[in-house]
Amino acid sequence: MQVKANDRIETFQDLVKVLKTHPEWLEELRQLILTTELLELPKKFEEFLIKDFHPLKEKVENLEQDVAVLKQDVAVLKQDVAVLKQDVAVLKQDVAILKQDVAVLKQDVKILKDDVGMLKGDMFEIKLKDKAPSIFGNIIRRCKVLNGEKYVEILDDALDENKITFEERQDALDVDLVATGVLTEDPTKKVFLIAEASVKADRKDVERAYRRAQIFKKATDTETLPVVVCKEKTQGAIKKATELDVIIVNVLR
Repeated sequence: MQVKANDRIETFQDLVKVLKTHPEWLEELRQLILTTELLELPKKFEEFLIKDFHPLKEKVENLEQDVAVLKQDVAVLKQDVAVLKQDVAVLKQDVAILKQDVAVLKQDVKILKDDVGMLKGDMFEIKLKDKAPSIFGNIIRRCKVLNGEKYVEILDDALDENKITFEERQDALDVDLVATGVLTEDPTKKVFLIAEASVKADRKDVERAYRRAQIFKKATDTETLPVVVCKEKTQGAIKKATELDVIIVNVLR
């Protein structure tokens, strides 16, 4: 490397001027100043662009496309959700109407059941009066069913004689059947028979038969048998009948 007179360097500006005049010096100076890593950095950067950056760019572009598709799918999904919400709202209205209809239907069914129950009870009482001699044959003979006018007269006479209270009279008037006869086991003994009829007898039926039998016993000064006639009976009815000595008669038909 030949140095000329005008290549004398005293300031930084002189150095810059000389390097511009001798570009080959610049390369040598660069190698002296820069490390190997820094010198190779442009090459490595180029390799990075080729090996890593371009594939990454393609992936990003693909990702952007996927995001665009996803946005479209989300938009469609939002529309579907909006439609679904409308459908659910309509369904809720339909369910509300259906609930109201079911509530009305339940009331109608309950009324129908009550009516059928009352009808069964009425038919059971009619059968009880028609078949009384047969139903009570094991308890009394010469069974005679008293009509309403007859036992009302008995109760009114007892009320007039202060044998029973007015409340007891009213209670006894609701009895299902009043009959007279003689005990099957002792034909010399005349008795009254007070019967309560129930398709399925429970504890209250037994208590009612006993209470009304006691009223008729006071009213007539005659032994009165409390009887419950039923097709079915609860355990409560059986237990209470044992406690109060009430007769339960089961009829199968």
